[in-house]
Amino acid sequence: MAESLEALGEPGMVERLLHRVGESLGSHKVVLFCPLPGSDDPLAAYQWGMPDDFLARYANLIQGSDAWSEALERQQAQALARGGSLSQQLVGTQALRRGAFYADYLKPLGIDAMVNSIVEASPEVGMHVLAMYNDLGQSEFTPEQFSRLRAVTPWVRSLMRAQRRLQQARRHSSALERTLDQLPLGLMHANQRGEVRYLNEHARAWLGVEDECRILLRNATGWQARQPLQLAQIHPGLTPLLTASLSTRSPVSARLQTQQDPAPGTLVALAAPLRNGPGPAAEPLAQFILVPEAPPHAGATVSVCSALYGLTPAEAALLPLLLQGMTPREMADNRHVKMPTVRSQLASLYAKTGTRGQAELAQRVLRVAALVTA
Repeated sequence: MAESLEALGEPGMVERLLHRVGESLGSHKVVLFCPLPGSDDPLAAYQWGMPDDFLARYANLIQGSDAWSEALERQQAQALARGGSLSQQLVGTQALRRGAFYADYLKPLGIDAMVNSIVEASPEVGMHVLAMYNDLGQSEFTPEQFSRLRAVTPWVRSLMRAQRRLQQARRHSSALERTLDQLPLGLMHANQRGEVRYLNEHARAWLGVEDECRILLRNATGWQARQPLQLAQIHPGLTPLLTASLSTRSPVSARLQTQQDPAPGTLVALAAPLRNGPGPAAEPLAQFILVPEAPPHAGATVSVCSALYGLTPAEAALLPLLLQGMTPREMADNRHVKMPTVRSQLASLYAKTGTRGQAELAQRVLRVAALVTA
């Protein structure tokens, strides 16, 4: 259990767990069936010791009717009640060996008996089953082996739930990263030692960073083994900003001159401490927000957008603020107007440009800016 928790998310973790379970309980062939409702793979499974095509064979077999499939359907309620089944509880050994399931599936795979334990059964996750198979010619599994398999099932269930939570966190992390990459600003995280934890696409391009720092998920596999990128390697002006921000516990800004070809000549960098870092013991982190001091050709871009989309002067005035990454509240403060006014103007901008949200609108304006500068 401890080894598997350490290896969560690593390739082959579940297969190694199944190998250990099989070794402990006397089987060389172990399968964890774990399809999720709504997924594209109704026969999703992890396995140890089985041929790679065993699921395809099973899928082909169950298209028809045989004693095994009928027994599974007929005794599903009993199997749920006892938490699993021995093969001889589902169908007698002699009857099993006369059926297609034995001739076309079990025998070619070198097995002739099974014991399974229901890991989970709910509308949210469907039916997950941990199954062990014997080698052809061995005796049937015993009730004692079934009891031992049931005893390890809660550990397997805990690990699979942890695995699902990790996968969900990674999906959320990837979605968040995609959103951050769409923002018209650079974003960077660093700890108090100056080690870079994350950069989005704009920050990498503007600062000329080739290192992939997509580590919003703090304990992502392989992170601890990598050589961390230092702020001082990126730009000499970043480390003083970090020190000042963390020591005063307040935002600090500075202008940075950049030498990268696609980047604006001057970046405004704002460093602010993050209240709750994801590192061990709430490791202090700082967030850097980078915006061009003056977006290139901003005036021409605003004029072209106004003509293209029929913007009012008040709506057009929001575009430069949008490109600087301002929130609606910051726009209202900058324009000395009330929040409902800014929200109404943004809603009109979305409708006129056919966009949804600030990130998409900013991308539309940046595309117009690219045409202006071409």
